[in-house]
Amino acid sequence: MTILTQALHLKDLPPPPSDKTGWPWDLEINLLNQVVDPEQLPLITIVTPSYNQGQFLEETIRSILLQGYPNLEYIIIDGGSDDNTLEIIRQYEPFLAYWISEPDGGQSEALNKGFKRATGELIGWQNSDDTYAPHALWYAANAYLNNPAADVIYGEVHHIDEQDNFIKKYPVIEATVENMIPYSSVSNHSVFYHRKIFENQQWINSELKHCMDQEFHLRLLLKGYQFTYEPRIIGYWRIHEQAKSTRQLEVWSKEAFQLCKSLYQQSDLEPKIRQKAKDCLYGFCLDNFSKGRVENFHETVREIIQLFGLQGLTFSIMVKYLISLVGSENLSRLLALKNRWKNLPQNQ
Repeated sequence: MTILTQALHLKDLPPPPSDKTGWPWDLEINLLNQVVDPEQLPLITIVTPSYNQGQFLEETIRSILLQGYPNLEYIIIDGGSDDNTLEIIRQYEPFLAYWISEPDGGQSEALNKGFKRATGELIGWQNSDDTYAPHALWYAANAYLNNPAADVIYGEVHHIDEQDNFIKKYPVIEATVENMIPYSSVSNHSVFYHRKIFENQQWINSELKHCMDQEFHLRLLLKGYQFTYEPRIIGYWRIHEQAKSTRQLEVWSKEAFQLCKSLYQQSDLEPKIRQKAKDCLYGFCLDNFSKGRVENFHETVREIIQLFGLQGLTFSIMVKYLISLVGSENLSRLLALKNRWKNLPQNQ
């Protein structure tokens, strides 16, 4: 097991590819020793779940190792990649506390494997196609030391593209139960957990394929864990065609609907939270129709009937349900015609 007890520099790592420049390739960041007494720094563990993201993995690894943080444990759990992932991992093996590559049940299972091996006081999770901004670990440590009651520390998230160009900010807002639906108000890309969360047997729900971080954070809030915001922590969330978040919007929709349903069914929650959850259920139902997801739409209609009875169906949903009976292919054609008609110039 390798725990890094000294800050790493560019000269310590394998040289970057010749066509890569900037952070975290050939840019040496200023260390922030003056922010915190080095002897007080908590051990930080970062877990990276990985599967066939060799195109981006090296950048992820370097953005963690080059934080200049002198008390770091880094774990990579790979799901049996068959691209160049293992070649990259072996290049950086001397700096890893642990890594494994074997088939698994997906990202959630990989995360739990890593969290069970983590020994840090603070534990972060960064995906194999995403990165940290410089100093993120230092700012997390500083926030932890200044807020001893904090169980979860979270920061800002920026969307970037395949070439690391800034796209937009993710809308991070205060971590509350109400703000956790329909979209997560915080994102794993800039979150650090106190190890007691895992000692208390709070793990990622391995049945979820997309909303695992949203459900995890919602569960922690419902159980009373304290969240602390540190705006200087920035995680970069990469948007690209092969990203799971891009490919699995339908899966996300199903899982997010169930999260809202579970909140609505908790009768001890504030009425405004339950009302928002109810509104989100209807919102997901209508969104499924507008996106041409007939199977999802029918499923959410059935769920709404189970929850609220037939009287719970609005006139709009009933009309859309009748239209949806034409089938997915024909519905897609109708929606395309509708959009085309909407986009026609007014004088035509």
